[in-house]
Amino acid sequence: MSPVIALLRAANVGGRTIKAAQLRAAAEGLGHTEVTTYVNSGNIVLVPHGPASSVGPGLSDALSAELGFDVPVLTRTLPQWDLIVSRVPFTDEVSSDPSHLVLYCWDGTPKETSFDPTPYGHERVAFAGDETYAYYPDGIGRSKLTLPVLEKATGRSGTARNWNTVLALQRLARERA
Repeated sequence: MSPVIALLRAANVGGRTIKAAQLRAAAEGLGHTEVTTYVNSGNIVLVPHGPASSVGPGLSDALSAELGFDVPVLTRTLPQWDLIVSRVPFTDEVSSDPSHLVLYCWDGTPKETSFDPTPYGHERVAFAGDETYAYYPDGIGRSKLTLPVLEKATGRSGTARNWNTVLALQRLARERA
């Protein structure tokens, strides 16, 4: 069975603390195997017990019940993740400046993809399916192009990961394939 990469939305921000051990225990409690987390910011890779499509809802329900707050979980299979990595449009930046490249994963295909990032600075944005790639040449931390701005523009809910994390999650998933 293909490994699944699960991304928690808004984990460990705004008082919504989720420890990696809790995340692993929830996944293992659902019968998933080869469970590992990556940095304590809501990243988990596992081999699913049952259909891959049930991983996100199952983890969300289990964590929400345990923690007492909503825990949205977005998932991608390893083949989907490999496609995400292969179609990155900012190929020069992947090599020269990966720490300023961000992947946004959405809970579905954005309704609007003609978003113009120029009012926010020098950022560049590219849409591809259920993901958006953004390059922040002047840094991410001070940018006005934030997840809430992109959520409003796309009409979707999502979560973001920097490119180094994207590649680390791919490596962990391939180790489980």
